[in-house]
Parts: sequence; C-alpha cells; structure tokens
Amino acid sequence: MEKAYYRIGIRALIFLLFSLINKQSFSQNGQIAISRVDNMPNFPSPYVMRDWKDVAKKYDALIYSTTATGQYLPFIHIKTGGINYPSIDPIYLDTYVGSSNAGNQAEAINIIPSIVSGSLMGIDKSNQGGVNWVAKANEFFNKANGQQIFLNGYSSTSGYDWWYDVMPNVFFYQLYSQYPTTSNFNSQFTTVADRWLSAVYAMGGSSTPWTLPQMDHRGWYLSSMTPNDQSVHEPESAGSIGWLLYHAFLKTGNKKYLEGAEMSIEYLSGLTTNPSYELQLPYGTF
Repeated sequence: MEKAYYRIGIRALIFLLFSLINKQSFSQNGQIAISRVDNMPNFPSPYVMRDWKDVAKKYDALIYSTTATGQYLPFIHIKTGGINYPSIDPIYLDTYVGSSNAGNQAEAINIIPSIVSGSLMGIDKSNQGGVNWVAKANEFFNKANGQQIFLNGYSSTSGYDWWYDVMPNVFFYQLYSQYPTTSNFNSQFTTVADRWLSAVYAMGGSSTPWTLPQMDHRGWYLSSMTPNDQSVHEPESAGSIGWLLYHAFLKTGNKKYLEGAEMSIEYLSGLTTNPSYELQLPYGTF
C-alpha cells in the first residue's frame, strides 16, 4: 500500500506540473449550458486549498537530499559515469519508497518532472547545493544505442509502450523551456522533433496529398519504424506527439513540424471513442 501511495503521488505531481506549465486559460466559444452543472458553485464553501507550492518545495527538499538519514533514505543517489554522456554522473532516484532495488533505479518520468517542478517553485536546479541536476537529465537522451530520443531509462528501447517513450520527451521539452542554454539541449530538442516527425510519416502521414497517420498502436519501434500492436493500444499518444511537434514549430518556425502536429491532432480528433489511458490526452487537447 505504501508503494501504491507513492506511485499515485508521483502521478499527481506530474499532472500538477502539467497544470502549472500550461498556465493560460482558454474559453470555449458557444459553451452549452447544462442546468445541473450551472447549479454547482464555482468555488465550494467552506473550502481550504492545500498550499501546493509548499508541498512541492518540501518534496524537492526531501527527494534531493543526498545526505538524508532514516528508513529508506536517501531516495536519490549519484553514480559515476554515464552511458550516453560518460562525463556526466547520472541520477538514480527510487521509484517506490522501500524498493528492494533501492539506489539503482532511474526513471525519466520520475526524475525529469521533479527537476521541472522544483524549477517552477523558484529553485535553481542547475546549481542546487553545488549540483547541476539539470545537466544530469542529458543522460536520458539515448544516443549510445541509436534511439536518439529521451527514454525512461539510460539505455532503453522504444516500442514497448508509448507512455514510456513519448512522455520523457514531453518532460524534456518542459525542462528545456526553463534551461534553454544547457549543453546539448538545443540539438536534442530538434532531434526529438525529427524522430517523432519521421514516425508520423512512417505511420502513413503525408502533406502531399494530405493523409492522416494511423496511430492506433501500443507503441512504435523507432529503430525499425514499425508499430507494436500488442496488448492495450494508446492512440492518445497522437496528442502528446502533436504537442511535441507543435512546440518544435513554435521554437523553430519550420512548417514541417506544424504539419506533423496537425496530422496527429486531426487523427486524434477523428476518434469516435475516448482513448484516454493516462495523461497524454490533455497535452493533445492543449
């Protein structure tokens, strides 16, 4: 039960992070009035909002203490020498409290959002206690094995599950927006966009003539540019891939990324059933 609560807490923080980054509020034209909904108060009373900034700061202080003592502590460790960038000593952060493999776990979906979260709270994660935690995120860019994208581990293979293949790149884009001058980030930003745009094309996307990709898969093997159609499909990844390509367009001005984003979102919009598995769909909606 303790492990389950910790995992849920990580996902809640990730979703909070998404909400914080996408700060703008958009209104929908022609909103349909629903009487039952209209009768609901916009803000319940009595109500006390938890101080989520304080929670995030305390979480950061706990997680990023390398000298914390106590049961299961410290949660974070620094190992010597990276796989993709040998000069970078990578981060290891326990996925679960009390893990039997404590001190030897590293998940991008856990580590990169925590760096972004702390940064949003005003903490300079590029120099926190003398450690550049931001630069250490480079190690999740899997270049040594030729994948050329951010993956959930330091030496992982794409294709097993889109959530683990796409979301590390979304979190990296969020980190890049806060630390754009970090070594390697600029080139990685473009490489990530090119890799996923190539995948959109390989899925059948085309601008001449305009053809939508088929994105109803469990994952995508970037090494062979072929689908994984086993088990539960995650077509909502069209949303997060579209989000990546749209932000690549905003950064570079290159229309090929905008077209790739449009193909992805048009495919997503054409679905007749709710594809939402976890949090990829909100990125497509945004």
